[in-house]
Amino acid sequence: MGDQPGSRSGPISVAWSLSSDDRPGAFDGYRQSIADLYDVSGVAGGGATGFSSRTTAYRLGTGSIAWARSVPQTLKRGPDQIARSGIDHISVIINQTRSIGDCDGRNLDAAAGTVQFRDLARPSTSRSDGIDCINLLVPRTSLPSWLPGRGLHGLTLPAASPGARLVNSHLRTLCDVAHDLSEDEGVAAMEATFVIAERFLGQAGAITPLQAEAVHRTIRHRTMRLIDVQLSSGPIDTARIASALGVSRSSLYRAFETTGGVQASILRRRLDRAYISIRMHHGPLPPLAEIATQQGFTSETVFVRAFRDRFGFRPEGVPRWIASEQDQTPLSGTRGVYDRAAHEVVMDWLRPRSAI
Repeated sequence: MGDQPGSRSGPISVAWSLSSDDRPGAFDGYRQSIADLYDVSGVAGGGATGFSSRTTAYRLGTGSIAWARSVPQTLKRGPDQIARSGIDHISVIINQTRSIGDCDGRNLDAAAGTVQFRDLARPSTSRSDGIDCINLLVPRTSLPSWLPGRGLHGLTLPAASPGARLVNSHLRTLCDVAHDLSEDEGVAAMEATFVIAERFLGQAGAITPLQAEAVHRTIRHRTMRLIDVQLSSGPIDTARIASALGVSRSSLYRAFETTGGVQASILRRRLDRAYISIRMHHGPLPPLAEIATQQGFTSETVFVRAFRDRFGFRPEGVPRWIASEQDQTPLSGTRGVYDRAAHEVVMDWLRPRSAI
């Protein structure tokens, strides 16, 4: 699954989806697969019924990122797992449910969305109300020099903080675009997680061009998500957007330099949404003034002029969409997804190459 490292078509990847409802022994296979990383317990009914696990993971050099979903469980990493795994990595975890536990003596009580740092060379135990998490595994050699001295194991960025929200968005974006990145770009995006985090932990270090682009991509992605909910409200205050992101306005503007600027990106998004709205509309087209208002334009004249400049014709010229039976036929199945857990594949990515 996936292509060779460095390929433009994306890094090596693996995915699985399993359930005890249609595969007896699914939980036992899951527990065996993850045994070198964690000991699993506390699964309702011993996993005989109601257990499920869905994961997509990408290899990023000697690191990885995975988005996993599963049932409530307790994960313990003790001396046996540390010895067997043969890896020396830091785990950056963002779970969308609460986690409680212990990181080698440091109490863990992480609300949904908290950024958690774990040293996989040290023991930990955590209980989650459910698994809906992104887990970035980074080799210790890739860490910025200041971080180990911060008491990394069990360190957190609170969920409501700008830093946690930006790291969360960055890792979600990395999961979304990983299949389109070269290995160098994927590794830079992985390392850029700490470039973002260190700004909110009182540190600042050098940043490479690839890391800068990874950070800018995340800022652009989250900016457009914030803008999407405000498009119908008229002019958008970029200062408020920057504040919500936890970045300066100059950082926001730099992130959009390659796309023509923030305002140009907002205008394109308004016009794209107007185009889709018109194309998908059933029945007589509403007045253009109404469409203009819905998309946040100050007047029909401004809307029509911008639309024509962008697409080369007036809004009335958008071809309308007509549904067919084929369009309504649901897709069946997903290629390239295992029906068993495959954590051992990810662990092999992380182990020193000489040991594989």
